[in-house]
Amino acid sequence: MSESDTHHGDHGHGHIKLVYQPALPIPNGKTCLWLFLSTEIMFFAGLIGTYIVLRFGAPSGTWPLPHDVHLSEPIGAFNTFVLICSSVTIVLALEMAKANRTGAAKGLLFLTFILGGVFLSVKAYEYNAKFAHGIYPSMPHSLIYDKADIHYVAAVRQRLATLISDLDKDRADYETMPGERDQLSAERTDTETRQKDLRAERSKADAGRRKEIDGDLETNEKSLQRISRRLAEIETRLPVLKASEQERNTRLAICKDLQRYVVQAAEINAATDSDRADREAAMELLADLIYPIGGMRPLAYLDDYASKLRVRRGDLAGSVDSAANDELAKAALTDQVDRIDGWLRLVPGVSLTSAPASEKPLVKLEQGLNEEYHWLRLPIRIPSGNMWASTYFLLTGFHAIHVVVGLILFIVALPRNLDSSQAYFLENSGLYWHFVDLVWIFLFPLLYLF
Repeated sequence: MSESDTHHGDHGHGHIKLVYQPALPIPNGKTCLWLFLSTEIMFFAGLIGTYIVLRFGAPSGTWPLPHDVHLSEPIGAFNTFVLICSSVTIVLALEMAKANRTGAAKGLLFLTFILGGVFLSVKAYEYNAKFAHGIYPSMPHSLIYDKADIHYVAAVRQRLATLISDLDKDRADYETMPGERDQLSAERTDTETRQKDLRAERSKADAGRRKEIDGDLETNEKSLQRISRRLAEIETRLPVLKASEQERNTRLAICKDLQRYVVQAAEINAATDSDRADREAAMELLADLIYPIGGMRPLAYLDDYASKLRVRRGDLAGSVDSAANDELAKAALTDQVDRIDGWLRLVPGVSLTSAPASEKPLVKLEQGLNEEYHWLRLPIRIPSGNMWASTYFLLTGFHAIHVVVGLILFIVALPRNLDSSQAYFLENSGLYWHFVDLVWIFLFPLLYLF
């Protein structure tokens, strides 16, 4: 074989040199980000899967509708649009950075930050709507009961009793504080006079007497401090009580009427009615008057019960006339008539006496007592409400935390010179932000539309 043939053979059949990629064909930072996002995907997949099981596994008709828990579909849709727009602006910011248009990149990144802030602000508004109506993820702040049973009725009675007690205390304080203020002022004057006399006596007393006088002076000084603190409290609180006198009396009348005519009627019916359906309907009616749930008002029971009360009142009125000579029996019968009149006046707005009918019968309050009188904060009945609140705040809370992390990334990037050298950081931040937006795309229809 010739030398040329040998060279030819070496050239044609020599060793092939392979070039190997030392790692994945993407930067290490992006690899770590994708690994992190994969764990986040599994995390949210577990949360969303659990919600789906709980939501569609609940008995039919027991899962709250959006308006029952103060969720607004238009507001949720607006927030979804905001996040979609923020995904667009972060992509545009990346493209501007790659083109070394730093001003445009910074402006678009700042716009993304603003859109993320708008999203969180809307969520805060939605959260506040839940909190204002006593919808919390757990006790003790939550006012939610899953069903209207005897425990629910007892909780309503307890809440009204607490309100009546507090209002009565304020009224008693308002009535007694002026007299207490005058008494304390006189006591302070007397104590100051004694202090002055004791100091004059001390200047002339011997050592033994001075020691006694010093003890009296210290005791009187403590009394003066106590009197001054109490007078300051009275001077601060009395104008407030005076300004709220009319409102306080109105609230007290409302609470007492609800306690006597509505809550006690539900308790009596729940305890004495022979028909189980009627017993349950009586408690459901009370819950509906406080916090209406779509399609759950027992209208048939309401009409039937009102008709029975009218007949019952007629019978009682005749019994009152025949019991004129028996004061105890007459008082008991009159009390029953008053309870019937009060219920008919407050609930359906019917008056069978010369007293005027209720201007706002409870059955006409579309949003219920708690919405009409926000200060009441009576317990509310929402079927599966506690489970809904727990899942809602868990899902949206974790998502909000991820939004905050994204905003922190933008805050870190904004002071930088966003040219092509920063495109890598913007790209990774954008990938994370797209994931956050994608999670919300799943949450919005699940929470707001189903």
